Amino acid sequence: LQVSVDQKHLAEARSGILSILHTIMSSVTLLWSVLHQADISDKPAAASAAATSNINLGSTKKLRQQILELLGPISMNHGAHFMAAIAYVWNERKQVKTPIRNKVIPVASEEQLLLVELVRSVSAMHTETVMQTVKEVLKQPPATAKDKKHISLEVCMLQFFYAYVQRIPVSSLVDSWPSLLVLLKDSMQLGLPAPGQFLILGVLNEFILKNPNLESKKDQRELQDVTHKVVEAIGTIAGSSLEPTTWLRRNLEVKASPQIVVDGTNLEADVEDLMLTVMEASSFTPSVYSVHALTLLAEVLAHLLDMVFYSDEKEKVIPLLVNIMHYVVPYLRNHSAHNAPSYRACIQLLSSLSGYQYTRRAWKKEAFDLFMDHTFFQMDASCVSHWRAIIDHLMTHDKTTFRDLMTRVAVAQSSSLSLFTNRDAELEQRAMLLKRLAFTIYSSEVDQYQKYLPDIQERLVESLRLPQVPILHAQVFLFFRVLLLRMSPQHLTSLWPTMITELVQVFLLMEQELTADEDISRTSGPSVAGLETTYSGGNGFSTSYNSQRWLNLYLSACKFLDLALALPPESLPQFQMYRWAFIPEASDDSGLEVRRQGTHQREFKPYVVRLVKLLRKRAKKNPEEDCSIKTIPWEPGHLMLTLYVIRSMEQLLPFFNLLSQVFNSKASCRTGPVYSHNPTDSSFTGSKEGHKLESQKVFWSRARQNIEEMVEKDFLEGLIKT
Repeated sequence: LQVSVDQKHLAEARSGILSILHTIMSSVTLLWSVLHQADISDKPAAASAAATSNINLGSTKKLRQQILELLGPISMNHGAHFMAAIAYVWNERKQVKTPIRNKVIPVASEEQLLLVELVRSVSAMHTETVMQTVKEVLKQPPATAKDKKHISLEVCMLQFFYAYVQRIPVSSLVDSWPSLLVLLKDSMQLGLPAPGQFLILGVLNEFILKNPNLESKKDQRELQDVTHKVVEAIGTIAGSSLEPTTWLRRNLEVKASPQIVVDGTNLEADVEDLMLTVMEASSFTPSVYSVHALTLLAEVLAHLLDMVFYSDEKEKVIPLLVNIMHYVVPYLRNHSAHNAPSYRACIQLLSSLSGYQYTRRAWKKEAFDLFMDHTFFQMDASCVSHWRAIIDHLMTHDKTTFRDLMTRVAVAQSSSLSLFTNRDAELEQRAMLLKRLAFTIYSSEVDQYQKYLPDIQERLVESLRLPQVPILHAQVFLFFRVLLLRMSPQHLTSLWPTMITELVQVFLLMEQELTADEDISRTSGPSVAGLETTYSGGNGFSTSYNSQRWLNLYLSACKFLDLALALPPESLPQFQMYRWAFIPEASDDSGLEVRRQGTHQREFKPYVVRLVKLLRKRAKKNPEEDCSIKTIPWEPGHLMLTLYVIRSMEQLLPFFNLLSQVFNSKASCRTGPVYSHNPTDSSFTGSKEGHKLESQKVFWSRARQNIEEMVEKDFLEGLIKT
């Protein structure tokens, strides 16, 4: 202080230190983390508050004080430089590999969180000061910080700030709301890169989670305004992979460009890699973040809007949601493989919005139109559960939508098949509508649509009246399976005769085809044995049984039998009266001997036994397609038939083999876990019986979940089943 110093030299010294401040901070934070590790490892948890550890540099408590004494004046006099250096070190300390993928906003590493603790420990850096300084860095990053290549300082600064907001007390956050509001408002004007805008939404979401209600109405209005602006900005990024369909029309469609899968930690690195692979980077620049924007909206939007807008203000949300849906629907119309990441994100977003009844006006028409689209079921299996939630919310809260669907099915069935129209197209339309009705029932709770069951039964019987229409009848069997899972047994009593009759009809058709093949091969030799069998129905239409549509019907019917056998007998009491017709019982291996009026008739053999015999014969003639050696596993309460498509009838042989063996060998095997069938065991006390019943409930609950997952996949079309 006594020596006079040239101000010019002082300024040079100051700017020299500020230019290497990021390096100084890197060293200081490294030491801070060493002190943290020493404190954790050296002292027991109970004494952690009182004791201080020693490392070879001295007492950790004194070293902490030294660090804070160094940083205090710097942060007071050069706040922007200080925070910019923190942002630089934050980037240095990021994890190379993140354990949690699929996060748009990356999860901070332990070393990064120590930076938050360090800043909170500096006495000069109050919450408001931090907010004002972060805003200053975003608006005008220090010149020295700008020189650092390969780092978006604004994004790193906001990543730090997001972690900081997560870890400060609610009271500090609420008290500094005016500063936070200015920071959020100003950030929207700065044209930040997309990851920076995602973090702004993240910060806003954190504030609302911690403090949903502001006391002042003016503050609440300002919160609503800033929320509206932030969400709209993210919506614009979400729509950046879309382009107008034509020059004048407002409709949008998905660009044929790559879409990056979400991984927050490597967000910018992923984008850089994509830029290098594309020669003309400019054409892809705006759209590389669209999937991330959609994913973030899916995570936070529905709950965020519900918290910010009170019950009497929900109407204000609708215009905003209509704008968001304008970007979402085009992605949901596109079922191409390159659009799959966007499709998944959009369906999650729509599913989360559908849970709030006040949002329905913004999406119900679009959702129903998508549901009725002929490509609707071409989706990833992971999306089905979201669509089930959407369809359930759509139909439950608005019975007119369900009645509209029922009317469409009825109208399609009442229109007569004309020779002058495309018969196949009309039948496909009927099958499509029936499948959507089945999916609606499947998306509901048990017995939710019980009062509509007579109408549904009428629609199913009407569909079965048309002979030789496998595309329609296959959907009827899928519908039967849905009804077994969604209606109580007592409500299905009147439908069982129809279900059994149709199952018998299909097995007779299979038997007829296999027998006809055998006759052809016997009379004409092996050269024509592989020809398709043609049958002319009563309506004069000639049908090839071996065509793919007939194979789909055979598979659908077999899956119905599979489900009826997998469910516990008490849930299908009516089926137990008919099962002897299909599978051999343990009591009589040879089948049922029938005597009528003194004449001895041919013994009845269950359909499974008859079909196994014929399929084995056919398999021997086609060794390249021999499925007789293939086996499929069997577990109580699990479906045996897990194929989604078959190319020949022989592929059903392992299933029929299993049916003829398992249910014939042990009656006890067919109804569930082994422990549930031991009535003679006198060692069971009352408490053990209770435990046994509880175990059975758990077993059937899990089994039912597995069964429903398998049935769910049967709705899907195309090759995407996993």
